[in-house]
Amino acid sequence: MQDPARFISHHNLPPSMESLAIVTQSYRNDIRECALLCESIKRFVPGDIPHHIFVNDEDFRLFKENPAFKGRHIHRKSEIMPWHHIQFPFKVLGHRYLVSPFTIPVREWIVQQICKLGAFEALGSGIEAIMNIDSECVFLRPLESGDLIKDGKWILFKGPFIDEPCHDEYCRVARRFMPLPPHRDIIGDCYMSHPVVFVRENIEALLQSIASSSIFKSWKHRLCNTYRFSEYYCYGLFSDHVLGLKNHFLTDKHLFPLVDITHVDGKKALMSEIRHKMTPGHTPLGVWLQKSNRNSASYLPFNDIHDTILEYWKQRQ
Repeated sequence: MQDPARFISHHNLPPSMESLAIVTQSYRNDIRECALLCESIKRFVPGDIPHHIFVNDEDFRLFKENPAFKGRHIHRKSEIMPWHHIQFPFKVLGHRYLVSPFTIPVREWIVQQICKLGAFEALGSGIEAIMNIDSECVFLRPLESGDLIKDGKWILFKGPFIDEPCHDEYCRVARRFMPLPPHRDIIGDCYMSHPVVFVRENIEALLQSIASSSIFKSWKHRLCNTYRFSEYYCYGLFSDHVLGLKNHFLTDKHLFPLVDITHVDGKKALMSEIRHKMTPGHTPLGVWLQKSNRNSASYLPFNDIHDTILEYWKQRQ
């Protein structure tokens, strides 16, 4: 196999890209997908850009000691979560919870979103922008600065709402956290995409706004007591409608379009889907290989996914 370094430049990043980090939230059930993401980052992302992976505390050694994650920065999610939360010892209705005397039980999904919003706490002052990317994503071509930055501003996805689950509730909850214009119609807009870039300055302003609605003036306390919200909707709505797109420009193109592997039948079908998504003109960075139904046993086996991705890379050399 060709040396991955031949695909990318590891030096001379534009100044704005030097302050960028990639952040992924993962756990043991997605460890193979996360390893494939890391393999694709090694191939297609400049090595100067650090990659931080946040995992459940009980999964820390599993990731830390796995050679697939050599060179990645592995973090425990407890670095971000309030100290008074502890893991409930068993699942309830299929969910794991953190419990605390100061909040409602906090589902893992909410923990993940809080860790995205709080990631700057663990990354140091030199990082000014975070590229949030799911462990089910995979890069299929080199990352260039123009993919994320235009005229000194970072990309922000905003597209028409089509079928995002819980969309209306995400919008309603966001209104409680921030001073959105009362007559502004936000129901028609969707901010869900991969990746989503968080800018430190915007995040700090958003978290101050959320904290102002907490009795303890803590954004983490406020979000831990919220049953359902979307970190991407909160950030997108706040940056768009409250900050007036400060530090951002809008796009309606997905850099990692969705391929639902629950409905893909075999390697050939997956390769066809990938080629279809990687269209000329607007060429995405890669694809998001989502399992829309994790309880289904019908989605494509991981080994078939891995082989197909390797074959695509080989054909594109």
